[in-house]
Parts: sequence; structure tokens; C-alpha cells
Amino acid sequence: MVDAIFNSLLVGSSGYALSVVAPAEHPFIFTACAVGLCHGILGLYGNILEGSSNSQRSADAPTADDSAMCQFQNLTQSCVDIVTVPLINIDFYIQSQQSSALALGHGLFVVPLVFDLSFKIFDSEGDGNATETLKELTILGNIVSLVFLSVNENNLTYGLMAMSALLAQFGSNAMENILRGSGANIALMGYSLMFSLIPEAIANSGSA
Repeated sequence: MVDAIFNSLLVGSSGYALSVVAPAEHPFIFTACAVGLCHGILGLYGNILEGSSNSQRSADAPTADDSAMCQFQNLTQSCVDIVTVPLINIDFYIQSQQSSALALGHGLFVVPLVFDLSFKIFDSEGDGNATETLKELTILGNIVSLVFLSVNENNLTYGLMAMSALLAQFGSNAMENILRGSGANIALMGYSLMFSLIPEAIANSGSA
């Protein structure tokens, strides 16, 4: 039941952001919110109808014993982890008058995304640690980039979103080491906070 609450937070925050964001004006942010909403809905489905817990889906790769839905949720987890912050960065950087030239550089998230999804789909025998390192470096780089934009644009909400992403990505790992099974819910809480800040961030940017 607790797991369903955290997934509901993600569904609510990303769904609200989707209802506020104009897809024609902010297509990348709209896509990031849609990814978050899909992941939250799949998580709720697993919690309620299949009785799965969020911590069961936090493994690096699905196994043959997992249900098809659980395996699919592992894939959407990768998308949420790797895709959301870079897409948000691309949109914010495009809207920025000072840093717009750096926007497309965030599209490099495609490389770790392809490696991570391939590793999970095909259950590769390759080096999963190298894939995870590439993924973490990409995520960290995008969080730092969002902090830079926050300072450059004097937009506090950008900084709060970066801290939320940091909580979701790395705070969840720290909590998992302290209290086993809590990491997945901390990640959901971080993403929920990040999506809930999107409407305010757009309004503060003066480009709504």
C-alpha cells in the first residue's frame, strides 16, 4: 500500500505538469512528463493488480522469473532515470537567451540509454558495471548542467529541480544502503518533487 502511495505521487505530479505544459512550446519537457506519467501508472498497476513492490523492480536487470509487466517497468525505470533530466535541460536551455547554444549537447543521453536498455532487454553477458558508470556520469553531468543554468539564469526553481533529481538518483542509493527496500520510494519521491516544480520553473523563466 505504501508503494502505491509513492507511485500515486509520481502520477499526480507528472500528470499535473502535463496538464499545464503546452506541448507546442515545451515539447521536450512535455515528453519528460509523459515518461514519468507512464512509469507511475505502470508502477501503480504492479502494486495494485500484481502485488509487486517498488523495491523488487530496482534490480539492475530483470530476470526470467519476473512477469512481463515487471520487466517492462524495469525498462521504463531506465527511461525515467536517463531521459527526464536531459530532456528538461534541452527545453530550458533552448528557452535561455544566454546558453541556448548548449541545448543540443544534452542529447548525448541517447548513448547510455541505448546501452542500458540493450543490457536489460537482451540480458547481455557484457560489463554491466561499465554501463552503469556511463549512465551515472550522464545523469550527474545533466544535474550539474541544470545547477549551472539555475545560477546563470538566477532561477531558484531550476536549482530545486536539480536537487530533486539528485535525491532521486543518488539519495535513493544512499538510503537503500541504510534501509534496504527504501531506495525505490525515495527515487519516486524525488521525481515527484521535480515534476511538481516544472510549472513554476516555466513561469519563472518568463517563457510560459
